Amino acid sequence: MTRVQRVLGGVVSIVAALALGSSVANANETGFDDHVVYYNVINTTFLSPEVARAYDVRRSSNRAMINVTVMERTDDGLQAVSADVSGNAVNMNQQSRSLRFREIEDGDAIYHLSEMTVRAGEEMTFNLEITPAGSDEVLPIEFEQKFYVD
Repeated sequence: MTRVQRVLGGVVSIVAALALGSSVANANETGFDDHVVYYNVINTTFLSPEVARAYDVRRSSNRAMINVTVMERTDDGLQAVSADVSGNAVNMNQQSRSLRFREIEDGDAIYHLSEMTVRAGEEMTFNLEITPAGSDEVLPIEFEQKFYVD
């Protein structure tokens, strides 16, 4: 198995593990010249207690977790890279919440995780700025998510 297959397998594995089969956790991706960014947001109750404990995530029906993975295009394919990830989430009332990401290394995979409180039916616009290690380029990501709580 190549390194790229292991990393992509890790991305798929964590998304699957985090979602426990939920369609809510479909990973989105945005391609840039030298990088591909994968991202998703899930309710933390979709995490098994073991996965939540392993990644130090608090499980609650009113908590969401944002997961960002940055891959660099290389001659050998895609390679996970560290990055500075920051951003905010804005609700329909234009109330902004700052997101603080922490980096998790798991074998060849690198994840950037942030958590936030959410309400049932709340729609959020996420604005992320990602600066991959060794690059001055800021990769902007914007997406929307509506939350459903248990």
